[in-house]
Amino acid sequence: MTRIGSGSGPEADRREQIIGQLQLRRAAPADARAIAELAVSGWRAAYAAILPADFLAGLSIDARETAWRQLLDAATNPEMCAWMAELDGIPAGFVSCGPPRDADLARPTAEVYAVYVRPDLIRRGVGRALLGRAVGQLLADGATDLVLWVFERNAPARAFYEAMGWRRDGARQELDLGGIRSIEVRYRLASG
Repeated sequence: MTRIGSGSGPEADRREQIIGQLQLRRAAPADARAIAELAVSGWRAAYAAILPADFLAGLSIDARETAWRQLLDAATNPEMCAWMAELDGIPAGFVSCGPPRDADLARPTAEVYAVYVRPDLIRRGVGRALLGRAVGQLLADGATDLVLWVFERNAPARAFYEAMGWRRDGARQELDLGGIRSIEVRYRLASG
């Protein structure tokens, strides 16, 4: 179990009262549906001001479930890892990570691919616990440099990553999602 609400004072106490105990465990193919639901609800909540409403409404949980089931299959993706956060046995969020996908990066760099938390639990310590677990595992596995991508216009997510010690490294990429071109910026967390 991971205790949420680290630190002291009224803010930490309030988080503990809201969250209490949060269980983090390795995700498996059987978690694909829950992860798909968390990802779709996360996209709809986080990107409402960034991506077109019809694009977000058209996100398919079924299609994402199929994709996640394949991604979580250790036989086909042995280097990919994901963790589920559960609160009272109910999915609260997930994180996924693995080898870097960018051509300019090589091992021992690793990448955090996604961190999504149930919208009603945002700012309650779930994302911090998940990201902390992923970072800890990647570093334990030998990564010396960690990266992740975030929409440039996603100010809350960027503030979250920056509060966790991540910094922009200057890389940018343009995505076409729903007919809208959106810029992502890369963040980096050096282990030393």
